Parts: sequence; C-alpha cells; structure tokens
Amino acid sequence: MKSFIWATMWVLLVTPASQLQGQQKKNTSTCVIEGTVTNQKGTPLAYANIFLEGRMEGAMSNTQGHFSFKTCATGTFTLICSYIGYRTFKERISLKPGKIIHVDITLRQQQIETSPVIVTASSFTTADREGVTLTTLEVVTTPGAAADVFWAIKTYPGVQQVEEGAGLFVRGGDVSETITILDGAIVAHPYKYESPTGGFFGTFSPFLLKGTFFSSGGFSAQYGNALSGALIMESQDIPPKKQVTIGIGLAAESAKIDLPIIENKLGLSFSGNRSNTKMMFELNRSKVDFSQYPFAYDLNLNIMYRYSRDGYFKFFLFRETDKVGVEIADPIYDAHYHGHSTNQLYNLKFSDLINRVLIQGNLGFSQFDRNMNLSAMYLDHKDRLYQFRLSAEYELKPGFTLRSGLVGFKNQTLFTGEVPKDELDLNPDAETNRVETDYRSDRVAGFLEAEYHTPFSLVLISGLRGEFESVSKDFILDPRISIIWPISAYSSLTAAWGIYHQYPNARYYDPNTGNPHLSSLQATHYIVGYTYRREAQIIRVEAYYKNYQNLLLKNTVKNYINEGYGYAQGIDVFVKKSFGQLSGWVSYSYLKARRKWLEYTKLTPPYFDITHNSTVTVKYSLS
Repeated sequence: MKSFIWATMWVLLVTPASQLQGQQKKNTSTCVIEGTVTNQKGTPLAYANIFLEGRMEGAMSNTQGHFSFKTCATGTFTLICSYIGYRTFKERISLKPGKIIHVDITLRQQQIETSPVIVTASSFTTADREGVTLTTLEVVTTPGAAADVFWAIKTYPGVQQVEEGAGLFVRGGDVSETITILDGAIVAHPYKYESPTGGFFGTFSPFLLKGTFFSSGGFSAQYGNALSGALIMESQDIPPKKQVTIGIGLAAESAKIDLPIIENKLGLSFSGNRSNTKMMFELNRSKVDFSQYPFAYDLNLNIMYRYSRDGYFKFFLFRETDKVGVEIADPIYDAHYHGHSTNQLYNLKFSDLINRVLIQGNLGFSQFDRNMNLSAMYLDHKDRLYQFRLSAEYELKPGFTLRSGLVGFKNQTLFTGEVPKDELDLNPDAETNRVETDYRSDRVAGFLEAEYHTPFSLVLISGLRGEFESVSKDFILDPRISIIWPISAYSSLTAAWGIYHQYPNARYYDPNTGNPHLSSLQATHYIVGYTYRREAQIIRVEAYYKNYQNLLLKNTVKNYINEGYGYAQGIDVFVKKSFGQLSGWVSYSYLKARRKWLEYTKLTPPYFDITHNSTVTVKYSLS
C-alpha cells in the first residue's frame, strides 16, 4: 500500500518536471506543424491541446486559435486536438525533416450530436472509449433485449446469464456488486420489478440517454461502493429540433416530446412509458408462472439550460411505478409473491469550464417505496437518499490530466414486517421474526486520479480513493492503477489492479436479524488483456482474477460476521465485425467462482457461478 501511494505521488509530482527537462533538448533536424483551431462557426478556440499521439510533443492554441510546434519525429503519426466540450480531432500526417505542415482544425461540439450508448468491457481502456460500442439503435434491435440497456449489456462478455431478468452479475459477482450512476447521481434502485436477482428490466429507456459507459472491472477511482462493475449513464442534452415520438412494441408503449425553446441555450424533453409484458413473456414461453404479469408506467422530464459556451445546468426528474405477481413452484405449499413499488429520482447537474478547469457537480434526491408479500413474509421497504458530487478535471499539459472530487451521501432505510426464521421456508404458517430496521448512514468520499501519456506510448492511470462511513466507522483507502501499451497501430496490451470496497445492504444491519457492527466488504481486481481494433472490426481478450475478503458469513451468535471470503477467475472473449449491411458480434465468458459466504460454510460455487456463457448476435440492415 505505502509503495503504491509513493508511486502515485511520483506520477503526480515528479513526472511533469522530468518531462519538461526532456523537452529542453534541442534537435537540429525538425519538422514544423502549425495551423488554427476553430469551431463550426469559424470562431477561434483558445487553449486547445494539439499533440502527436504517442509522443509528448505539442502545443496549445493562442487566443487567435493559432498553434505551432516542432518535432524530430519522422514517419506517419496521428495528430490529436482535444478541447473540453468538443469531439476529439484526429488526423494522420506524414513527417519529414525540414517539412512545414499546415493543418486547419475544425472542432464539433459534443452536444450537437446524439452520442452513442457505449459499452466497454473494462474501464481501463483508452479514454476515447471507441472500443466496444453499443448505439441506441443497437439496444432497440438486439434480439431478446426488449429495447432495454441492461438486457443488451448482457450480450457482452463478463456478464453472467442468471435467470430471466436484467440483473447484471459481473465476473463472478452478485447483482448488488454493480453500481449504477446517472448524470453523476447514484441510482439506488436501477431495476423495474425488483427481485433478489436484480429485476426484469432496467429503469431507464435508452432513448433518454446520450451515452452509457459500462465497466466489468478495473474501473476508475472516481467510483466506489461497488465490488464488481459500474454502469455510468448520461441523459440527453438540449434536443436539436421539435419532435414527437410514439413507440409501440411487444411489451411497451411510449411517447416522447422534444422541445428546443431557445436554440442551443434552453430545451426540454418529456416522455412517458407504459409497459405490459404479458404478450412478450407468452411468446417467449417464459418459465415463470405469473399471477400478475410485470406492469409499470413512468414519467420523465429533462431540462437543460446553457448559460455560456461551456456552462450549463441540467435537471432530470424520473418517477416510476410497477407491480408484479409470481406463482412459486413448491411441492408442498402454494406460494404467491406480490410486489408493488414506486421509484423517484430528482437530480440537478451543472458543468462549466473555468480557467481551463472542468468543474462538474450534482445535487440529487431519490425515494423508493416497496411492499412485498410471499407466504408468511411481508415487508415494507422505504429508502431515502440525499447526495452531492463535486469534481474537477484539469489538463496540465498535453497528455497529462488530473482529476479530483468529493462526494457525500445521507441515507435512510426502513424495513418493517415479518420474515420466516428459515429464509427458504414457504409455509404460510411458518414461524417468523419481526423486522424493524431503521438504518441511517452518512458517507463521505474523495478521489484523486492522474492520467499520463508517457513518451514511450504507454498510458498510465493511477488513482486513490478514500471513504468514511458513519455506522461502521470505517475509513478505507482504495488505490488503483491501469496501464495501456499500444504494441502496433491497431492493437494494444492492457493491465489493471485495484482495491474495491462496498458496504453491506442496509437490511443486514437490523439489530434482530442482522448485525449493527458490520464493516465493509472487499475485492481486489487483477486484469490483463489484449485488444485489436481496426475500422469495423474489434477483437478483445481479457483474463481476470478477483480476490474477495470480509464477505458476510452467517453466524449463530451475531447473525452475520465479516469472515467470509472467496475468489472469481475467468476469461472474456469478444469479436465484433461489420460487413456492410450485415453486422454482429460473438462473446464468450469462462468463469470459476467460489465463496464461503452467507449460508455457505465452505468454499462453494454460488448460484451465479455460470461456467460458460456465450452469445451470438447477427443483424442485417435493410437501409
């Protein structure tokens, strides 16, 4: 731990100085690269970063948008221009000694275009996230995905196919080990029709999203309280034009209104969805016997106000109600499950570029109420979560970026009702325990991360996350590091290591059925991989090992203690290819997971240990 922290400090403090020393050396035979940087309206962009990929030679545009720098490199290189709020510019150029190359660069604002929903197998890939992509159209057209982001993600490697639901079981981890974030806010309940395996569908329609980033391991120090995966979503920006959209599908009907009020300054989107899944489940011959087919409706409002070129406020409101009834097959008792829930999220996000520092933050509130009945069990569950997030990103110079942030959460969870003493007892007259959980927790976390593109073409990302939780009194430090090494123009090797903590679900703190003195769970990730990317083809192979510690273990005296442990190891393979109108992908995952955990008194394969998972997706576009 200490050696890693010192290594991180070296990256943050020593490297820029040594880099400057290296740049002071003179070269007698050089090539000059010069030009201008403007936006689509022809306005000069000051302080844009222009550099050669894989080399620390570059410049920053002046107030007139002009730039110029010299390089001793020869051959063909990629010239990159980056500017926060705009799409990254890339162009291949040929360098020769004594040559003067003039390049006029026009950058396009990100908010003008509808960005794709992006899925990357692991978060330690290159920052441009152009690896494994999943557009909104692909979500809608993926066979069996029912136009649901979670179901579509399950067609990619690293996610186990556990039962008929949308739950993300990532690389040998339980569904609760994946965190979901929208516009910087934690989504505490990301599924409709919640169940122990997640839920039947994801909460948000893909048409509400501008972009999505999914990590199946090795993710950034920006994200915490998750042992296995992270799903990061961004809502849509100001709609480009007035539009009314009506959708009718096998399982749902939807309507959406896009209304730009002031061009590129103020706009809103309002949508509603109603789902009735009876026909879909019947056509797919579902093995689940429903007494009430999953039914839900939701309302969404997204307002964005851009008060300057780089600054904006975005308000997102979401309210959803659902219910479901299931007949539980049991040789002795007729068991019925019925659930009804209401889920609400209110989030205000802001973003601005101040003196070349990107400042982002959000204030959020979420409310969740659910009633559950199953034989002798009935539970009322209420969640209230207040949260804030403030982060900063600063590019010190081309190829060296710092990120830091502070997040805070205030959580209240109430459970009231009766549960069987034996959790698996479906007898309607079973002996029960009274549950009265009033869990109130305050959590504060901070992170620091550096991304450094070295002169040797290596990309190094190192970070440190600290977190404190008021109930357990735990203060944890999670160091993380990842490396990307391009070995050719189209392929690269990757490696990542990191420590991850997560606090137990609130119900385990109940003084009668749980233990109020539980501490956080821990997982350590080790990942290596190879990626080949060229035009319409992607090949990715990754191997991983996760070591679990401090897992919850059933105890006859204290109900639960932090003495469980386990591991998960495996290999993920992904191949994606396009042949004109024909496209598709093949994914395969091998997994071996073992846990001494909950009721398991020795290392045992958990129920989500699916050894082999494979998916083949083929599409043909008619247009």
